[in-house]
Amino acid sequence: MRRTLIWWGALGLFLMACDDDPAGGEGTPAADRGPRVAADAGARLTDARPIDGPDAQGDAGPTPDGAAPDAGPAPDCVADEDCGPDAVCDRGRCLEGTRCDDAGACPPGRICIADVCIADPRAAGGLVVEPGRILFPFGEVAEQVVRGAVLRNDGDDTLQVVRFEFTGDAQFDLAMPPALPLRLVPGQAVDIGVRYTADDAQDDQGTLRVHADVGGVAEVQLVTQHKVVGGADPCLQAVPNRLDFGAVARGADRTLPFSLVSCGTVPVTVNAIRRGASIFGALPDTFQLSAPPAFPLVIQPGQRVPVDVTYSPRRAGLEAGYWEVFNDDPANPRVRVDVSALATPPPLGDVALHVRLNWDTDLTDVDLHLIGPNGQMWTCDGDCYFSNGNPNWGDPNDFRDDPFLDVDDVDGFGPENINLEAPSPGTYRVLVHYWDDHEGFEPTATVEVLAFGQVIGQYGPQRLSRIDDVWEVVELDWPGPQQRALGAVNRPARGNLCGGF
Repeated sequence: MRRTLIWWGALGLFLMACDDDPAGGEGTPAADRGPRVAADAGARLTDARPIDGPDAQGDAGPTPDGAAPDAGPAPDCVADEDCGPDAVCDRGRCLEGTRCDDAGACPPGRICIADVCIADPRAAGGLVVEPGRILFPFGEVAEQVVRGAVLRNDGDDTLQVVRFEFTGDAQFDLAMPPALPLRLVPGQAVDIGVRYTADDAQDDQGTLRVHADVGGVAEVQLVTQHKVVGGADPCLQAVPNRLDFGAVARGADRTLPFSLVSCGTVPVTVNAIRRGASIFGALPDTFQLSAPPAFPLVIQPGQRVPVDVTYSPRRAGLEAGYWEVFNDDPANPRVRVDVSALATPPPLGDVALHVRLNWDTDLTDVDLHLIGPNGQMWTCDGDCYFSNGNPNWGDPNDFRDDPFLDVDDVDGFGPENINLEAPSPGTYRVLVHYWDDHEGFEPTATVEVLAFGQVIGQYGPQRLSRIDDVWEVVELDWPGPQQRALGAVNRPARGNLCGGF
C-alpha cells in the first residue's frame, strides 16, 4: 500500500515554510501525491494569470498599521503576538495553529513540525482533523456561527468515521453532518461545518471528538470569544460573518454583501481587509472585494459600512476560505468573514468538448488525463489531470480555451469529467491512468466524448490489470473533431506532479 500522501504533503509544507531558498522544480515527486479534494480555506492552487482591480495583490487596503502597500502583498505579522491566540506568524502571514512548547511537545494527537503543532495521523489510525483549535467570534444570543474543519485520512488504509462526539458546553454541534459511517480512502478529505449557537454573553468551551473504526479518536478544541456590545472600547462586528455563495457556474459570477458595524460607544478604525491563510493556503483569488472602501476607515458608533464580495469560479468544485478585517477593537482585532461556494460546470450544451471517465470497481483510483496540443503527460503546461485541474492553454486572457477537471474520484466508479468550452486548434489526446487500489482491483474503464451535449465517441471497456497501467484512448483533431482511436495500454514511469488539488 502506498505511503500516505497528504501527511507528507503537510510535512513538506511546513519544512518549505522554514526554507529561505526552497529548491525549484516543476512539481512534487509522484510518490508524494497531495490532497485530492478541495478542503477548508483555499485548499487548491489557482492559476497564475493576473487579476484586475484593487485586490490584485491579494489584499485590500494598507498594512494593519496603516502603511500603504508596496508592489507585493504586505506582511500580516512580524511575531506570533500579531496573530492572536489561535494562530502563528509564518513568513509574514498568520496561519491557524499553535507553537510547540520549549521541549518540542504538542497536545495529545498532534506532532511538532517546524515548530508548529499539526495533527499526527498516527494518533487515530490515519484520521486527521484540521484545524486542531477553532475560535468562534462574538455572537449575540441565538446567533449561529459556523466554522469549517476538514476530516482527512493520512494513513495507509481505508478507514471509516463512525461517530461525532461533543463534550463541554452544549452550544456546539455540526451543521449538516455527513451520513455515517463515512468512508475515507488514503488521501481523501471531507469538509464539515462546526456550529456554535450563543445562549448568553459568557465564554463557552468544548471539544469535538471524531471516532474512527480503527486507531482511535481525533480531537478539535472549541473556544468562543465574547465581549460587551456598547462598551467604552472600539467594537467591530461583521454582519453576517459567513457568506455562502451556493452553486455558481463557471463563467458566471455572484456578489454577496456583508456589513462592518461599529458596536461600541466610540469609533472603531479598520486598517485593512486581507485574505485569511491556514495551513491549507490562502483564500483563492476567485473571491474578490468589489470596490473596497479606502483605508484607514473610521466607523462611528452604530454606523454600518457595506462591503461586497464577488465570486467568479474558474473550475468546478468546492472553494472556501475567509477574509480578515484588521481593526483596533482590542477584544477582536482580526474580525473574520468566512466565504464558501460550489462552482459548477456550465451546461453541457455550452461545452464544445466534454470527456467522461467511468469504471466498474469500488475502492480503486483511476484518473483521466487530457493532453493539449504538443503536450506531454505529467507536464504542468500540457496535461490536465488531478494535480493540474485548470492549466492555462491558448489565449492567456480567455478561460474558455482552458480545460478544467470537474471531479477527481479517488475511491471508485467515477465519473471523472474534463471540460473544454472552446478548444484552440490542434490535436488533443485522452489518456486513462490506473493510479492506485484501496483494497479494490482490476478496474474496467470506459470513456465517452461529447460535443455540445451530444455523445460523439465511446471507447472501451478496457481492463486495467496493474497499477500505473496507462490506456491511450483517442486522439482528437480540433476543429472537428476528427477522432482516431488508439487503444494501447502501457506502463510509463510517473512524472512529477504540479501541486494542484
